[in-house]
Amino acid sequence: MPTPDQIRDVMLFAGLDDTELGVVASHLKQETFAKDAYIFYEGDPGDKFYIVDSGMVSITLAIEGIGTEELLYLERPAFFGEMALIDAAPRSASAVCRKDTRLLSLDKEDFEKLIVKDTEIGNKIMIAFIRTFCTRIRKSNEKLHDYYMIHKAFEGSS
Repeated sequence: MPTPDQIRDVMLFAGLDDTELGVVASHLKQETFAKDAYIFYEGDPGDKFYIVDSGMVSITLAIEGIGTEELLYLERPAFFGEMALIDAAPRSASAVCRKDTRLLSLDKEDFEKLIVKDTEIGNKIMIAFIRTFCTRIRKSNEKLHDYYMIHKAFEGSS
């Protein structure tokens, strides 16, 4: 079973005290994947959230006519797949291990039980989720802005 020390430095749990970290850790499962193994594919049902405990995970997106784009690389203590805990939409990208990897996972059902059973922990985690979503949306907006600026400059030079 995962320990509180394994999740202490995960940004999503930064507001939790030792007792609360213990409660969260008790709901986590440990999973191992070999290098090049897919954790999930774009379009799969979203049913779990993951924390990188060791190794490296790449989040990829298939772009028609171009191929597979590596969006980001994640190492300890990064987390991914959290949107699956909030909505019922399919996975928006794929996750593949770039090294032998150990993950801690929390499935949607256990997450919902956790936040309902202990509303203080639930509130702290939900606030961290919101901050994470805001940060990621801002980064996406910056990338989109940069893409259009480069595209516009390219069109202007032809």
